[in-house]
Parts: sequence; structure tokens; C-alpha cells
Amino acid sequence: MKYVLSLFITLCLPVIIFCQDITGLWQGTLYNDSSKQYLDYEIVINKEAKSYSAFSLTWFVVEGKKYFGIKKLDVHIAKDGKIILVDEKIIEENYPAEFAQHIQQLNVLDFKTEGSTAFLEGPFVTKRTKKYKELTGRIAIKRVDLLSQSDLIQFLQTSAYASVTPGK
Repeated sequence: MKYVLSLFITLCLPVIIFCQDITGLWQGTLYNDSSKQYLDYEIVINKEAKSYSAFSLTWFVVEGKKYFGIKKLDVHIAKDGKIILVDEKIIEENYPAEFAQHIQQLNVLDFKTEGSTAFLEGPFVTKRTKKYKELTGRIAIKRVDLLSQSDLIQFLQTSAYASVTPGK
């Protein structure tokens, strides 16, 4: 009996993992291990046919001034069910000139649920460059329904990316 149960779980687990709906607006924080700061972080994920598209928004404050970066992301679902998000390009930002530009970030997130609430959690790392060392940290975001309260959604609706906004 244990063998049959183990076989059933082994065969069905990949199907269950790939049936998870990761689309929608996700809001929460990104914790930077170097600066020891929690940054406001949003991701919107959309699915068309069999492929995903995603965008992220990160807010941070330096010397009382608020800065942001909006990036287009590549989305992949690994065989083990991990959600892999990689920066593709910056599409809008107001970084000061001395800030690092074009630093690619890799997020490796787990999909979790508690009751009716869905979460994406896991580590991130930035790509090391000649000038900058890699940064690490953790992301903790949950799916939300308040699209009207999202700076990322508002930006996407008024840009060339309006067709990828959830609910369109």
C-alpha cells in the first residue's frame, strides 16, 4: 500500500505543481542583505497561450528621495515547480546617475498558499559585474486583487504595455 501511495504522489506531484495559477498582481517586499532594508516590490504576471509575461516595480528611498525601477521579466517554471524570474530589461526608472544601471536580477520563488491567499517567496541574486559585486536577499510577496492601488498597474495601463495588464 505504501508503494502505491508513493507512486501516486510521485506521478501526480508535477501535474499539481504546474496547475498552480501564478498570474495576477503580487505585492510585498524585497529584503536586501547588504543594505539590510526592506523595499516595496510588485510583480504582475500575465499568461497568454502557453507563455508568461511579467513586470516588476521596486521602490527605494535614498536621502529622503523616492526612486523606482520598472523592469520586464522573463518567466520560467522549473521542473521542480520553482518560479524563475529574470530581469530582461529596464523599461522605466528615475535612478540618480551614480546608481548601478543594467544590473540583472534572478528570483527563484516558491508558490505557497495559506487558505485562499497565495504567496511567492524565495531568494534573489543580482549578476556580478566588473564594477559591482552580486547582491542577495529574499522576496516575500502575496497575490492581491486591488489593481487600482498598484503603481505598477497604473504605469502599465498608460504605457505601450497596456495589453499585458491583468483583467484586460
